[in-house]
Amino acid sequence: MKAAILKEIGTTPVCVDYPEPVVENDQQVLVNVKASSIKQLDLLKAAGKHYTTYPSLPIIVGMDGVASLENGQRIYAMGVTGMMAQKAVLQKDRWIVLPDALDDSTAAALPNFLVGSDIALRTKAQIKKGDIVLINGATGSTGMVAVQMAKYHNATTIIATGRNPEVLEKLKELGADIIISLNQSENDIMNDFKKAYAAFPFDIVIDYLWGKPMELLLQALLTQPSKTTTKIVTVGEMAGHTISSLTSDILRSRDIVLLGSGIGSFEQQVITDYMRKILPEIFQYAASGKLKIDTETFPLEEISIAWNLNKTVVIKI
Repeated sequence: MKAAILKEIGTTPVCVDYPEPVVENDQQVLVNVKASSIKQLDLLKAAGKHYTTYPSLPIIVGMDGVASLENGQRIYAMGVTGMMAQKAVLQKDRWIVLPDALDDSTAAALPNFLVGSDIALRTKAQIKKGDIVLINGATGSTGMVAVQMAKYHNATTIIATGRNPEVLEKLKELGADIIISLNQSENDIMNDFKKAYAAFPFDIVIDYLWGKPMELLLQALLTQPSKTTTKIVTVGEMAGHTISSLTSDILRSRDIVLLGSGIGSFEQQVITDYMRKILPEIFQYAASGKLKIDTETFPLEEISIAWNLNKTVVIKI
């Protein structure tokens, strides 16, 4: 079979002929894979820059994806073996049957975005109807989903920040009530944060940037009368992995709860429960056309081209 193989850490996977995976017991099943998305976690692990590692090399990459069972039924599942291959082994019955109206690319890419958006909103921020939510760095793919999921949870006001002016405008169509450009001077960004908080005190901040934008946000909050408990949930660090302005007085003088949301910040059962109990509902929501994501597809043979494009890429098998 054809498969995307990582031979050495720090290299790019290549499409080669590779032995089919072997079903080891009666609780496993061999399936035909249809699509699998390239995730930031895949890239970091392959580069040797993540705290989780591969058990051995060479290895088939791709943690999850869309496959078809022997009876033709389309499913989404996590793979026992890598999913960027023509065939993969799954744990029997640990999959989600996909709605007919949901395309393979969306089904393959959406769960990863939900881990970085909806799980953060539900598990860490504990979002509730009527909350005011700021999505900091909303012009990335996961941020765009976070805006839509905040709307799904009936947030009363959604504020989105980002650098891409075209995507910021698009976010208004997806649920953002207020947009703040990060392509301004630091003073202008701080002033926009201040104005937004004065009118709509943030209950929740989902942050994909950290770095300087978070410094500016914290400085802006420090100048405003504290009106509510603000839960700041850091999900990414696209603008830098450190900040210099998280001083003691900010936490003493403002009702701020600082949290992190990532694979190491909650038990595996949280993700397992989400995938089993909540993901089917979100798949149905996406199938209705109410949840939008942008994906670009490449055939398996072009995995080496697609791997480092820094886009939402789905590999079609």
